[in-house]
Amino acid sequence: MKGKLPSIISLQCFDAVCHHLNMTYAGEALFLTQSAVSRQVKNLESLIGRKLFYRQDNQLTLTPIGEQYAEEVHKILSSLRAVTQKISSNTKDTKTIKLKVVTEPTFAIAWLMPKLHEFYINYPDIEIDLGTDFEAVTRNTRRCDFAILWGNGSWPHYYAEPLRHDTFLAVCTPRYLRGRKPVKTMREVANFDFIHQSSAMSTTDEWFLKAGMTEKEISMIGGQHFDYFIYLLQAVKNNIGVSILPEYLVKDAIIEGELIVACEESLKPSQRFHILYDKERQDDYAIRQFRKWLLSHKNDM
Repeated sequence: MKGKLPSIISLQCFDAVCHHLNMTYAGEALFLTQSAVSRQVKNLESLIGRKLFYRQDNQLTLTPIGEQYAEEVHKILSSLRAVTQKISSNTKDTKTIKLKVVTEPTFAIAWLMPKLHEFYINYPDIEIDLGTDFEAVTRNTRRCDFAILWGNGSWPHYYAEPLRHDTFLAVCTPRYLRGRKPVKTMREVANFDFIHQSSAMSTTDEWFLKAGMTEKEISMIGGQHFDYFIYLLQAVKNNIGVSILPEYLVKDAIIEGELIVACEESLKPSQRFHILYDKERQDDYAIRQFRKWLLSHKNDM
């Protein structure tokens, strides 16, 4: 039987007979005659070359091969029914699957939300419940189905898969830098009106430590302090000064001339974006599809 596959109707008949152990009842369940069901089962046995049922005194029992085949056929038919219902545009009562996704506010606003419309078009059966309480996820005080977080990959309660590295740039507006030139070294950025990131994983600290400054020297750099990149970006656009921001957040504004690079050097941190999920749930439909969609866009960031 190499290369041959049984028909769907023969598998459906076999599955129904396995359930009822009666050709007549199986036929009624499928709206077929008893003889039609019997013919389909015999065709299946002929294709396989093995007996699937013992037939004695009008009683049916599965052979050992029949029991093994019945289990697999039932799984295949159940899976086929599920996927057919999922993609059917005529199914009005198709249930949606909710996926709780957590990321940090800037990434959500600047990158993820503008692209979610595309995801909804391709996966209308998945509803994204987007949250930005990423610190609660980091502390494991709140669980989620999926997260996109920046860090070193160490989240004990989740499987962390690297998504992408990013480059950090010192940026400002052309108006702020008017009459001056971009500096050459990372250390010289401290001579500008500086806008600090004040979160636990501060790009301010990482930038100036990389430049060779001490923690005491960094603490003496004046300027404004904000938690999230989205706030730093707005401060930069309002001509307050220079800040260190991820390239994915500012590259369009640089191309359009709204922002300029204020330092010839840049920072490639050891940390990166990761996607997080429960390893035991990696084959869940919503997690699998959202992961695949994200990875297809990792070079767009």
